[in-house]
Amino acid sequence: MTVKLIENWFSERYSDNLQLSFRVMDQLLSVKTDYQRIDVFETYDFGKLLAIDGTVQLTEKDEFVYHEMITMVPYYLASRKPRSALVIGGGDGGTAGQLLKIGIQDIVNVEIDTQVVEVSKKYFPNLYRSLTDSMVKLLIEDGVKYIQKTDRKFDLVIIDSTDPVGPAEGLFMKDFYAAIKRVLTDNGIVVTQSGSPFYQPKALQMAFSGMKEVFPFVSTYTAFIPTYPSGFWSFTMASAYETKGRLEEISTGKYFNADILRGAFKLPEFVRELIR
Repeated sequence: MTVKLIENWFSERYSDNLQLSFRVMDQLLSVKTDYQRIDVFETYDFGKLLAIDGTVQLTEKDEFVYHEMITMVPYYLASRKPRSALVIGGGDGGTAGQLLKIGIQDIVNVEIDTQVVEVSKKYFPNLYRSLTDSMVKLLIEDGVKYIQKTDRKFDLVIIDSTDPVGPAEGLFMKDFYAAIKRVLTDNGIVVTQSGSPFYQPKALQMAFSGMKEVFPFVSTYTAFIPTYPSGFWSFTMASAYETKGRLEEISTGKYFNADILRGAFKLPEFVRELIR
């Protein structure tokens, strides 16, 4: 995918024939790091927009959907209330912030690209703030290497990564999920964003099949995120046990509630076919 800015429009291209465009007031930043290209735009309808390698990562207006769904779903499905969490990626701070909101007080956030953190600090301070919290330990290093060397155990492992290309490719592989299994507690759950089932079926298949080779219980759920390809996005989670959850404890977010949790796992037939 490529960044396209013509006549004050930013476009994320999904294919040669399709793109989603945002009219922008200004381009606030464009920087090439050691790992990826980062762009920040001020848009008319969605506030500030963060793009990495030409793909929308978040906007101020709808980021809450992604961050609630990647955290609250596994949190409430765990058989025992999670107390610790590891975030791989998530250098903007949104995932760590949502974990703090739901009560987790021991969070390790591993981000490979320090520039993502610096960009969030300057342009998305409300998200970045969580990374300065005393209950969050921020590490700037390779998440794959961290998983391989750490002796810690976590109740939740959240893979908040970009698409499976470049520095994030290793986060969709069987060997990585096997390493994650080693650092999960007996009641632990791992979850990853797994792309658009319609436009990025390979990402979903990689996540699901990679987890299925390591964990006995794997499931995919979806959410509506307006600024992601087609607005239809998937997450895939795995555990060593069949999750039943603690539905009586559920609190609501701006998007998440008990009905969303129940419905998120009801998949269209073409998605079932992808992971079958």
